[in-house]
Amino acid sequence: MSIFYLPDLGEGLPDAEIREWYVKVGDEVKVDQPLAAMETAKAVVDVPAPQSGKIHQLHGEPGDVIK
Repeated sequence: MSIFYLPDLGEGLPDAEIREWYVKVGDEVKVDQPLAAMETAKAVVDVPAPQSGKIHQLHGEPGDVIK
């Protein structure tokens, strides 16, 4: 199992707010499949899966700010 950390969403912004999860625990995902919509100070960005696999846990709820 590998942990996926929030990537740099551009502009060097230090955090982003979870707007919506597109997946749930137990879902199988493929590379580049959108996982979540994240809102920065400048835009809403879809974050893609870096690899294929199964979702074991989500860290955060919509409205949470992730560093």
